[in-house]
Amino acid sequence: MVTNKKMNPVLKGRKAALLAFTPAIFMASASAYVPMEAGLVMPVFAALITMVVGGLFILRQQAEAGRLNGPEPEAIPAAPLAPSPAKAAKQGPACLLRDLARAAGAPESAALAAPALRGKPALTLVGGSVVGSDRFPEPSLLPSIRRLSADETSRIRLVTQAFEADRIEMHLQPIVSLPQGRIRFYEALARLRLADGTLLAPVEFLPILECSGRAADFDRRILIRAMAVARHLMARGSEAIVGVNLSAHAIVEPGFLWSLAGLLDASPEILGRVVLELPQHSWRHLDTDLRAALATLRERGMPFSLDRAADLRFDPHALADLGVRFMKLPADLMIRAAEQQDGRYAGPELDVRDFASALRRQGIRLIAERVDRDDMVPVLTELGVPLAQGFAFAAPRPVKPEIAGEQDLPRAFGLEDAPTRLRRAG
Repeated sequence: MVTNKKMNPVLKGRKAALLAFTPAIFMASASAYVPMEAGLVMPVFAALITMVVGGLFILRQQAEAGRLNGPEPEAIPAAPLAPSPAKAAKQGPACLLRDLARAAGAPESAALAAPALRGKPALTLVGGSVVGSDRFPEPSLLPSIRRLSADETSRIRLVTQAFEADRIEMHLQPIVSLPQGRIRFYEALARLRLADGTLLAPVEFLPILECSGRAADFDRRILIRAMAVARHLMARGSEAIVGVNLSAHAIVEPGFLWSLAGLLDASPEILGRVVLELPQHSWRHLDTDLRAALATLRERGMPFSLDRAADLRFDPHALADLGVRFMKLPADLMIRAAEQQDGRYAGPELDVRDFASALRRQGIRLIAERVDRDDMVPVLTELGVPLAQGFAFAAPRPVKPEIAGEQDLPRAFGLEDAPTRLRRAG
């Protein structure tokens, strides 16, 4: 029930209709059960019609009273989603995202919030959280809303142009035996030369290729060049093998690992002379399809290596079953673990002094990578590490284009006379 401006009670809906026609209903019911004389039929019928008309009149008055009382209050619009430009200019992306989340989830006054919104939130920001709570998304997990600078846009364009022109160069860094220092195999390291002659390391251009969906194509080109280098080493009578890094983005791309089987079938002479290096993260997150693809490559004679390890935890038996024949571990992590009394870096891993022997029993050879100082070599030798790689032994060196099969690749006009500026190596 509501009241109009004259403070008279106003009924709405079914209650108003029921009260308005109640007399007419009783009159019609009484005429059916109470015997009446012929002279009273017409007056009763006239009274019934009058009651019905009166009920209609009452309903009309109720409707007019409702209109005079005004429409029902509408929901107060939510606060704008965009903060003021002055406030946004003073805050970083993280604060800006939090303000957007608060504006989208809560009205300016809690007293004006609809009860339904409190019971059933319309927006859930974090799993298990509700609107208006203090839990907001981690800013680092959200997409960046900042605009790329002119320098970043130019770099993306230059990297894309260089990749489409196939200006990829191959560099090799040797992996030597300890303590003899003899070269056992090489790791293929890619470089990308821009149109002005600048030479970029993978850390500078690979993220751009991964974001643009070109990681698989890039890894395939590097593998083809590494196979050409392996043929050259075989022709010279060298027993050294070549390792090729695969990016995590390319590995998970549907059909990529399966396509490598075709490359091996076309060059059976280099089986066992090229090693595919997969990151530690990829080995720990293999699904059914990736395991099947790796099993197919393993059956063809392709050895694998674990690369880019972030910790020293591993299961030698499980890795051997997957076809891993080499394991690269950071030299600084192993040296730090050796300094501990129990020989452990962190967690329940094996004693670092047992790494080499535990891996050797499973047919896996341990490689210490990033050996950049001479004083690291004696410590690694005492730990029984059989192989090592780093600037302490040799820096990556470029491969002649004719050896890697690059002699017919397109080159930018005037590139022969352009200066070479190496930004980063290793």
